[in-house]
Amino acid sequence: MDTKDFDVIRIARSDGADTGPGYWPVTTPAPAANAAKKPAKEAAAADKTPRTKPQMTRLAEDDPRFVEWRIKLGILLKQELSPNPDEGNPWYVNFPQRYWLYEKSKHLWVSGYPTKSKLFKSPQEFGVHLIWLLSASKDYGDCCCVHCNIPAPSKASYAPEEQAISQSLTQGSIPVPGHSPIPPPIQAPADQSSVRADKLERPVKQTPVPLPPIPGQSSYRPPNITPHPQGGQQPLQPAQQKSIQQTPVPIPTPIQPREPIQSAQPTQVLQPTSSQPPPLAVTNPSTPVPVPAAAAPTPLQLQPAQQTLQQQTLQQQLVPQQTNQQQAAQQPKPQAIQWSLKGSLLFRAGELVWYQTGNTWRLGIIASPPNNTPNGMVFDLLPLGHATVPQVNVSKIEADLRPFYCYSVPSVDIAELKDKIFDEIPWENLFQSAGNNSVRRDLLNLDASKMAASKVDFSHSLWTRRGDDPTGKAVSYFGCFFGAERLEIGDTVRVKMAGAEANSSLTTVMGLLHIFTSADYPGSIFFRGPIYQLAKGPGVAGTVIDDEKDKLPLAMQDEIRWRTQVTQSRQWCWVLVKDNVVFKEQSIRGRFYPTHRLMPIYNPNEFRALVAGQQPLRDQHIYLNNRMDGAGGRHIGRKANRMDTLGPCVPPTARVVLEPHILEE
Repeated sequence: MDTKDFDVIRIARSDGADTGPGYWPVTTPAPAANAAKKPAKEAAAADKTPRTKPQMTRLAEDDPRFVEWRIKLGILLKQELSPNPDEGNPWYVNFPQRYWLYEKSKHLWVSGYPTKSKLFKSPQEFGVHLIWLLSASKDYGDCCCVHCNIPAPSKASYAPEEQAISQSLTQGSIPVPGHSPIPPPIQAPADQSSVRADKLERPVKQTPVPLPPIPGQSSYRPPNITPHPQGGQQPLQPAQQKSIQQTPVPIPTPIQPREPIQSAQPTQVLQPTSSQPPPLAVTNPSTPVPVPAAAAPTPLQLQPAQQTLQQQTLQQQLVPQQTNQQQAAQQPKPQAIQWSLKGSLLFRAGELVWYQTGNTWRLGIIASPPNNTPNGMVFDLLPLGHATVPQVNVSKIEADLRPFYCYSVPSVDIAELKDKIFDEIPWENLFQSAGNNSVRRDLLNLDASKMAASKVDFSHSLWTRRGDDPTGKAVSYFGCFFGAERLEIGDTVRVKMAGAEANSSLTTVMGLLHIFTSADYPGSIFFRGPIYQLAKGPGVAGTVIDDEKDKLPLAMQDEIRWRTQVTQSRQWCWVLVKDNVVFKEQSIRGRFYPTHRLMPIYNPNEFRALVAGQQPLRDQHIYLNNRMDGAGGRHIGRKANRMDTLGPCVPPTARVVLEPHILEE
């Protein structure tokens, strides 16, 4: 093929193992002529013999299908690695040495992975491995392709609220990667683990950030960063597009710290807070300010009797017996999980967040990974609203952002939009009827942003497929957009427990080891991993993970290090309550944010009190809402990708730039 119109990419590094012709043996069938000469009885016997297994047929280098794969790999790698993917010649990517394309059973497969039986079945799968080969890393644990960095799961158990689905969603339906002769990632020494954690964690800004001033009081605030183009990562905007007037949004309602609820039915109640910033008026002075909506209580799914029985069973299993302790002391400890994380511990590209504009708050999507500047991290944000009203991207520093679940979304102002969801509204007709009334159009777009946020919160999409289980019923993924947030393997998530633990004041979290779907439950998403509780001393049944902090997920390591530093003691620890538990999506509250990363921007005054020891360290649930707790939403479920989730909530030219390891449908 003539490649003069392409930029030819050659990958110098290779871990390929395909030695060429003969690497896959080919069985030659018996000649047809000889078969014709056989007697009828022998021919009939031959028909009963098993057929030859499908062969791996090595394609010629100039085979059109081989050429097509190289072009597709070029499209993929340029999109992920080039700073300006829409400029210049397309890429043409040659396979690394000792990788080759084969045909088997009318399907194409890439051979050459160090484990011979592991084949890549699409350019997308192979492209993820090529991105790792192009990096400087030599650790297979840093590659997120379908064959690398997959921990061997043990038999799964199920949380009490998941028992209804546990019989059909068994270990056989959960993706289990095959054994690979490639040396698996070994447990690193404590000092190496700390180095890795330090690389992934953003430096903490200890300076408290001032919140919006109360009307009538003067307060200095750093100037906002104005919108600006950001090279290849800036979403394209129409040439003649006009930006809308930034209509002030009523201040979101922070979650009031609350004590555990002592009731038979486990519910979650949000109360007003004394430190809540006051609502701010919208542009039209005659328009009444809406009252921010608190998150709706979410009852758990099990009946009380069933919860009690299952909780008693769980407690019986967790009671340490002296005999078992003696036996465990004589047995070697199982190999610890080596936790890793690619995403930031605070804000990530593609997430829905609050951002501050002057004295008002708006809702937007982080449109690309942040830019590191001398003044700190700068984020490019895509404002939510409706595509009918063009909006330009804005840039904000990290101090101007809040995780979405820090505040509740206020109710809509326009009466005809109440008790409806975003996709039910004839937005084009409403904006057309508003004509040139800028106040009416701004109010419409403001309400559209609120309803769009609810739409995002009740949706999810998956990215970077890891592999299928042998039964073909379950598919595992490296991560997902889960409501407002982006989750991935290695994350720590807040979870809802059942029974007596539902009202516990302890922070209960899960370390994510698996994110998967099941053919038995179409549209559902499941999460699996160990369950931990944050405790002040070993007062909870379970295994204390204290002096082995490197065996914890990175966010949990970060939290315990900070608490130890602040209290100047080792009284805080994580307790392993249950290993290998499966939760469905309704039981996941959202991401866990280390206290010293969230509180300086959420409530700097309270954070200073925590550091000074003037206020006790409290559970994170009292500060944050939970996914799908907001009013005015309906469950939507799985969408194809993040842009499909947003749909008309953003302009048609909008674009979300994600990191290379995130491959969406």
